[in-house]
Amino acid sequence: MGMRIAGIQPGYLPWLGCFDQMLRVDAFLVADELAYSASGWTRRNRVKGPQGAVWLTLPVRAREGQRIHEVPLDAAVAWRRKHAATLRHLYARGVDVAETLAGFARAVGAAPETLAGVATATIRWLAERLDVRTPILRSSELGLEARYEARFPERPGANHRIVAYLEALGADELLEGETGRAYIDEALFASFGKRVRFHDYVHPVYPQLHGPFVSHLSAIDLLLCTGAESARRVLCTGRHRDAD
Repeated sequence: MGMRIAGIQPGYLPWLGCFDQMLRVDAFLVADELAYSASGWTRRNRVKGPQGAVWLTLPVRAREGQRIHEVPLDAAVAWRRKHAATLRHLYARGVDVAETLAGFARAVGAAPETLAGVATATIRWLAERLDVRTPILRSSELGLEARYEARFPERPGANHRIVAYLEALGADELLEGETGRAYIDEALFASFGKRVRFHDYVHPVYPQLHGPFVSHLSAIDLLLCTGAESARRVLCTGRHRDAD
């Protein structure tokens, strides 16, 4: 079997499915050369409070058409202190809270004041806390968008971009999230000798604070509710389907 790759756009404090997917590949790509969009999960994610989900949002200063790795954060906003204070308040009755929040502070404190820098730092930190050791790569550091433009000068679209990325990384298989079924052209991938498999992660249920269980929060919710040792076990209890 050849090399299998999965990837996402940079995401701030991503959900558990990201890390389950990471466990099933040889390398995980953070595609930070794509155009920034204010929608989605690139700059924000959810944790849990007494009234339900609470958003943690990075203060971006994006221009039209800017690539994600070029987007700066607003240095005038004390978001690190605010997010840490929110987590400390919401999870005061959690497990190993001081240790987890100290690690969070170190991760975001050392990150560049950019959207991709902070998002990637939180992905790497959460992976380490969950004992996920898959190599994490950044598109901008590898120049993958330039490889796409050289391989397909007409820039035909997302499917060809992924093919070019796979070729550049020496991979022959893509593990794509279940939502990718809506746009992945499997026949096109096959024409270039690439295979696509789809990953459908069914979120595990674990003890949470603040009432009834809410799924698809940031993985930091699991860490703060159960502690790192239990979190590693919970991650792998989520049911999944790898299908053609």
